[in-house]
Order: sequence, then structure tokens, then C-alpha cells
Amino acid sequence: MSLIKLTRIGRRCFSSIRNSNFLLENLKSRALIRVAGAESADLLQGLITNDIRHLEHGAQGMYAMVLNKAGRVVYDTLIYHASPGNFLIECDKEILSELRKHLLIYRVRKKISIDSLEQEMNVWVAFKPKGNEGEVKGEKTEEGVLICQDPRLKDLGWRILAPKGQAPEEISSLMGQCAIVEDQYRSHRYSLGVGEGIQDHPPGKSFPLEANCDYLHGLSVHKGCYLGQEFTARTYHTGVVRKRLMPLTTKGQIQDKSDTNIESDDGKNLGKLRGVAGNSALAHLRIDPALQAKKILIDGIEVTTEKPSWWPQEVLREKP
Repeated sequence: MSLIKLTRIGRRCFSSIRNSNFLLENLKSRALIRVAGAESADLLQGLITNDIRHLEHGAQGMYAMVLNKAGRVVYDTLIYHASPGNFLIECDKEILSELRKHLLIYRVRKKISIDSLEQEMNVWVAFKPKGNEGEVKGEKTEEGVLICQDPRLKDLGWRILAPKGQAPEEISSLMGQCAIVEDQYRSHRYSLGVGEGIQDHPPGKSFPLEANCDYLHGLSVHKGCYLGQEFTARTYHTGVVRKRLMPLTTKGQIQDKSDTNIESDDGKNLGKLRGVAGNSALAHLRIDPALQAKKILIDGIEVTTEKPSWWPQEVLREKP
């Protein structure tokens, strides 16, 4: 199947943008896998934390995680509905081959093609820094391009899937007026407290609720069984999640080194660093101790944290 044939149906784009001022960035660490065939939805339904039927019923994109048998996160994904029976899975480029092999193992005898689009398509993001929000209104079609508002959070902007040959200026024109930037989206994402890729979600090291999968609309508790479902459902229904990914603001230069210990001023372990981008960082923290600590230190440098505004209020209540 050619690229043009693949994207001809899923080609919704947007125009008529008020107060645009988007920043446009090519996410070079992200790549796409195409899963196509009459039984492709059934395959994905048994492997992801979300309900693939949302896409079949009109949603254009959704967030989902792939778990191992113990219920731990191995891959985080964004899944797009390109056309009936035709899905595009966005993932970290470093694990694209592993995720494709994982899907092939569970394909068994289903008539499904599972192909890498790493050499055919780029993943872009159009986003706005905090305090510079605007509106997107109206829509048009554009051959060979798929645009989808990030299904996790509105503040994360818009994902744009475009052919490799598409010039940045052409993509910018689809979103109104954009400034083309490099290496700014990660800092923006960290400031919101959102993880993405294997640095933020090291395979096998955390559970989906600790990665905020539930708060980011990536978890369905009503669908049937999927790999790793039993432990996830039990944890969700008990309501006890003591650690989560949280944003940090740094007050000094901190090394971008995953798994660095984070401590309170009285020496208590609060969690692990996931990544640093500018003055923003992301960490896997014990929620209550981190919020109650007088000081939070990474290698002796003070940082601060807060509950993201998009978290529901009940997470502050003491769990039994």
C-alpha cells in the first residue's frame, strides 16, 4: 500500500486560526507503525489499555499504553484512525522495531499487515507555550497529511503526520502562522508533567496509573481483557496510587540523567528523576511526601514540584 493511498482518507487539517502563534517542531524521536487489515482493531484491543472502539466511533486519535504480563508499562503510544481497519501507531523511535515484533507475535494468523513508516512519514507537533493559548476554528482537507489534537491534554497541542518530503513551511501554513523551532516541546511537556517515550517511561519500571495513563485519557476500565489488565483494574478500583509522574522546576543546572535519586532536605527518598529540559524536569515521585517536603533536592540542587492543574482534586485526599 502506497503512502498516498494510506493517507488519502485520513487527511483532516485545520484553517481559520485565531491568535495562532503556534510553535512547530519535528519530533525526531517519534516514529509510526501502520497496522492494517479487517482484524486490526481486534488485535489492538487485546494489547492496549484504551478501548480501540473509540476510534471506530468517530475519535481520530487516542492515547494508550502497552503492558507486559505483570501489568507494567513497556510502550506508550498515540494511535490514529487513518481509515476503516487502518491504524497508525506513534511510538518512541528507539523501540519501534521492538513494538512491531510485539504486535507480530500476537497477530498469529490474523490477516493484518504491520509495517514501519519510519522512512515514509514524520511526526510534527504544533503547540503554544503556557499563557499563549488561542483557538483553532474551521477545517479543510490536505492531501497526504493527518492532523489530530493531542488526545491527552489540549495544552499539548496538535500532532501532524506528514510525508518525509513535506517542507516545514508547508506544514506551518496548515496551522496558520507558526514559528519553526527545535528542542522546545520537551520542556513544554515537562512543565505540564507529561511523560513520553522510553526515557520518561522506562520499559517494565512503572505501572500505567503511576504514569498518569488514567488522567491522560489512556485507560478504559469498561473494555474487556487485555494484556496486563488484571493488576491495572485492581489498582484502579482500590484507588491507591502512591507514586506518579510529576513536574519539577529547577533552580540550578541539573544533569539530564534518568533514575537520579531525589530527596527531601531531611534525607528521605522521594523518587527518581526521569528527565530535564531547560528549567523543567519530570520525576517519578511519592505524591504526598513530595508535596509536603520543605525542600526537594537533586544532587544538592533545590527543585520544586506541584500538583498539575489537570489532575483531579481527589488525589490530594489521604488514601486508606
